[in-house]
Amino acid sequence: MMNDKVGISSLSKNCKSCGSELTGKYCSTCGEKKYNPLEDLSIIKFIEHSIDILIHLDSKVFKTFKMLFFYPGMLTSSFISGRRVSYMKPFQLFILAGALFYLLIPSSNAYFSTVEDLKGNDVLVSLVHYNVDNKINEKAIQYHISREQVVKSVIERTIHSSKLYLFTILPFWALFLFALFHKSNQFYVSHLLFSLHCFTFFLLIHMLYLYVLSWFMNSEPLSYLIPLFIIFVIYVFLAVRKVYHPGILASLMKCMIACSAFLFLLELYRESITVLTLFIL
Repeated sequence: MMNDKVGISSLSKNCKSCGSELTGKYCSTCGEKKYNPLEDLSIIKFIEHSIDILIHLDSKVFKTFKMLFFYPGMLTSSFISGRRVSYMKPFQLFILAGALFYLLIPSSNAYFSTVEDLKGNDVLVSLVHYNVDNKINEKAIQYHISREQVVKSVIERTIHSSKLYLFTILPFWALFLFALFHKSNQFYVSHLLFSLHCFTFFLLIHMLYLYVLSWFMNSEPLSYLIPLFIIFVIYVFLAVRKVYHPGILASLMKCMIACSAFLFLLELYRESITVLTLFIL
């Protein structure tokens, strides 16, 4: 009796989401399915819906990662041309890559500079003339703790925060790409898509590289980055050829400029996140 009452009172000729009049099983205005609680709230329907989501999600993830890893630039090219329904959304993919990196390599200092590094001739420190030693002393006096405790607190906070704000690099790298390839594609968002996919690839191979490396050594020497960046440069070169279609020589030159810009922004980010953490500590 209760089910009958719910079913009768809930059935409507209007869409539950937008209020438009329904003329079929789906709303012609917003696409919402016509609501029928006797069907939609049944156990069988719930199980069918859950299985359907898992199957389609698995299919999308597999297709997206396959395209990202083995066909450089193809994913970006597909999105630019409007073929999107079969793949994960670019920013969704980037967030997933960042989450995987955070879960598998939680203690990595790959995306922030240590306080000791900032005492050298780093990009940001040189640009803004930021005195790290003075700031450490200021914080030690302010909180009545030692310099070593200040440094430890900065590292503990930066380990986590450095992976959360990596997306801030994307719009700036996309600007570099727009300057390089605006004749091939005049839309800034197209270059943002390119930067998202390439950076996602970099995050994933970096994560795998560090994970394998952790089995053989405890530290992360600078030299370990060389094979990683060689792989990334080759990937970007192939992606540039696919998305922007320049000649081989032009692709190589612009690829080197684009990768140099990426490395510059990455280093600037590493220093900035540490300086900011020290500043707001």
